Amino acid sequence: MQIYSSKGLFVGNVPIDAKAGCRAEKAIISHGHSDHVSTNSETNYICTEETAALIEGMGKSKGNLAGIKFGKSIGIGDSSISLHNSGHILGSAQVLVESEKTVAVTSDFKMQDSIIQKGALPLKCDILVIETTFGQPCYSFPAREQVYRQIGDFVKENSKKGFVVLAGYALGKAQELTKVVNEYAGIVPLVHESIYSNNKVYEEHGVKLGDYIALEHNLGESPVLIMPPSLLNHHLLQVLEFSLHKKVFSGMATGWQFRNGFDALFPLSDHADFQQLMDYIKQAEPRLVVTMHGFEKEFANYVQRRLGVAARPLGEKGQKTIMEFS
Repeated sequence: MQIYSSKGLFVGNVPIDAKAGCRAEKAIISHGHSDHVSTNSETNYICTEETAALIEGMGKSKGNLAGIKFGKSIGIGDSSISLHNSGHILGSAQVLVESEKTVAVTSDFKMQDSIIQKGALPLKCDILVIETTFGQPCYSFPAREQVYRQIGDFVKENSKKGFVVLAGYALGKAQELTKVVNEYAGIVPLVHESIYSNNKVYEEHGVKLGDYIALEHNLGESPVLIMPPSLLNHHLLQVLEFSLHKKVFSGMATGWQFRNGFDALFPLSDHADFQQLMDYIKQAEPRLVVTMHGFEKEFANYVQRRLGVAARPLGEKGQKTIMEFS
């Protein structure tokens, strides 16, 4: 069995999050974020029902999408495939590939429960392919409840004396912020149209977010606005202050420690921090760990030194087959 990266991640003959140029008969999509969704009209794509709904809602599907439930097994070639909650966003999945060896692919994941989603449970496996976005010891996230209280206090305090803008990715983070503003600040927020449409998909799949208002030239309807960070900059914040005749206070929810002009940063991430990564490996008990996305080489070294488990970065030259990893 080979594990390699070529227009996507391949575990044997199973492509995961493949690029549109990969013309495989079947491929797995782990979740709905745009960097993991690239489709063509020839491939049959398999994902969770929730991910299929998100992709279709964003108009990103060019191929055939088949949504399946968590835990259901399907066949691709001589491998049995099942999808398991990754705790990242709605419908996000870890991929378990069972053939001559059992391979677990975490994709993007976190083990923390959030206000809207359960965290990932480790999958027992022979080989673990793990995303290492925050694979350095300096990345240690506080308890989510603590961050929720910080956001709620920031919103309540500053909405009394001005207007609050919160930045969070339109898919995943923004839905969590919608719920937090409702429950921890007692305020119904305005949300950007891209967030509004994703909120609706979450609710259609049983996730209660509280109340929210679509942004439509109606800034006076709430003292809080949730926006995608890609649309926010210093100029827009100035325009809002001029239009509202109020001080605008801005905060961003992110695992990265870069302020980027925001008044406050809230360490809220949909990825696992360093300790969660290590805990996952301990519980999954793999004989080999393959690292990808982020601090691949550094985290592989930590795994070998601290846990005594063989580990290699996926991107390392010459490290493409299981035999080479041994």
